Amino acid sequence: MYCPNDECPDHLATGLRAEYRDEVEHCPYCGTPLVTDAPSVAVAADGNPERPPVGDDETMEPVIEATDVTEVAVIKSILDGAAIPFVTIGEDQFSAFPGAFAGGSIFNPRARGVVFSVPSRMADEARTLLEELADPAEDT
Repeated sequence: MYCPNDECPDHLATGLRAEYRDEVEHCPYCGTPLVTDAPSVAVAADGNPERPPVGDDETMEPVIEATDVTEVAVIKSILDGAAIPFVTIGEDQFSAFPGAFAGGSIFNPRARGVVFSVPSRMADEARTLLEELADPAEDT
């Protein structure tokens, strides 16, 4: 069940459509009767769900720092897939493996991490999605 109201405070705050269990008949935020089919989601030119707009006065909150090239790509993919807008700090200077040579790459011990920040209203959701990356479970 989904709220079809484009003016719903929850939809305006998150830019997403919340999904409710079948026994919930009205949106808890605006009182609109719920519908069974999800309203269509706008898709951006890159094929990902369109990101909700970030206001000029909205604060951004750091949620994770990555020091691995692969981890940076995975975090971007996760946030893009969830339509959570983000900015990176330090990515332009991030170079874990500068100066490749014929025998491989040289690790750069002075490389700094890339910090991902998201709108404060979406920080908890982003942290939940990225929880496994920030604190991976140990395989025993």
